[in-house]
Order: sequence, then structure tokens, then C-alpha cells
Amino acid sequence: TFEYDKRSGVDLPNEKISHTPKYFEPYIRKRDGGKWNDIETVFASIGQVTVDVTPISMLRAVSSVGVQGKMYVPHLLKEFKAIGAIGEEGDKSYVPARFAFGFDHTQPKIIEMTPEQNAYVLKGMWGVVNNGGTAGRIKMANFEIAGKTGTAQNSAIGSGGAKDHAWFVSFAPAYKPEIAVIALIENSGFGSSNAAPAVKAVYDAYLLKNHPNILDGQQLARK
Repeated sequence: TFEYDKRSGVDLPNEKISHTPKYFEPYIRKRDGGKWNDIETVFASIGQVTVDVTPISMLRAVSSVGVQGKMYVPHLLKEFKAIGAIGEEGDKSYVPARFAFGFDHTQPKIIEMTPEQNAYVLKGMWGVVNNGGTAGRIKMANFEIAGKTGTAQNSAIGSGGAKDHAWFVSFAPAYKPEIAVIALIENSGFGSSNAAPAVKAVYDAYLLKNHPNILDGQQLARK
């Protein structure tokens, strides 16, 4: 549904494709004599073992909850603006003219989710930050974040300084999103204590530029 088994379409080279149970199922059935055991479904439901997702795919999927099931193709650049030639042709410093270039913004994919299902997930993500959830420490006044923490178990724990990988995926304001932010910090521990504060710093920078009055109020609230 959320196209985890496809590239997101972001304008960057060498994008990895996420893997879900659909990808791993043939290998598991071959290993387990043609069976798919219930424990595999349990692990998959919490994002373990047969779920291997890139941050851009995760952000694309989760942010669709904030915009009523619309899933967009992400872009690093908005456009290239036209520039005139610089210097004389034949000179070493010559820079040729460049035409303007913009991306074709395709229509978003509509996720097959009822309004009630969407509202239920959104309420849960809102509560993670604003109602005593695992990311309550990044709660902000007048700018409600909807998010989900995650801690990806690292099989290398016990060797050297390896720790679990911290995740936090989010968008804000929760009920009228302007921005979506995700953080994956490898070998750092829990999502709530590492990834969520990193995302909070991004929101602080966004507010400082776009809504400084909100950030001022937040700073006063801290005092």
C-alpha cells in the first residue's frame, strides 16, 4: 500500500529499495520447509526481522497520514532557474547558459485508508508527543508535533561500542502539517532519547525562520 517495495522517486542517485515481508517470504519459506510461522508476522508488525526500510520511504509513508492519505514523490530540488552565459566562449572560465528546469509534480498516490482509520493513527501519533507518550520531552507550545519513536535492534550489540539504532518520524503541526522530519541515528540507543531531540532541533530551526513568534513563546515557556 505504501510502496515500500519501490523507489520513492526522489531526485538522488543510488536510492536503495526498502524490503518488507513480501520480499523475505520466499527465503523464509525455503528455510522453514514451506511454512510462514506466526512469529514472523508478530516481528513484522513491530518492524523487525522482515522489515528493512529506508528513512525517505518511511517519511513518505508516515507523512501521508498528516495529509489524509495522500503520498507524494519527494524532491531534493524545487527547480533550476535560468542563467545567462558567463564570460566568452572558449575561455577557461566560460560558463554556458542554462535553461530553466522544473520537475513534473505527479499526482499523489491515494492510500486506501478510511477517514476513521486515518484519524485513529493520527490521534495516536499526536499522543506520542502531546499526551505522555515516548516523545513527550519534545512537546512544544503552540506547535503540536505528531510522531512515532522507534528503536531498531542491532544484532552487533555486544561487539565493541555497538548500540541499537534510534528512529523518530514526524510531521507538524499535527492537524495541518507544513513540514515532515525524520531522524535515523545509528548506534545511538533509544529513539525517544536520541532521534526525537534531533528532530526537535530541526523544528526549532524551521520555526525560527518561518514562525519566530511561536518559537519565542516556546522559549518563554521553558523559562
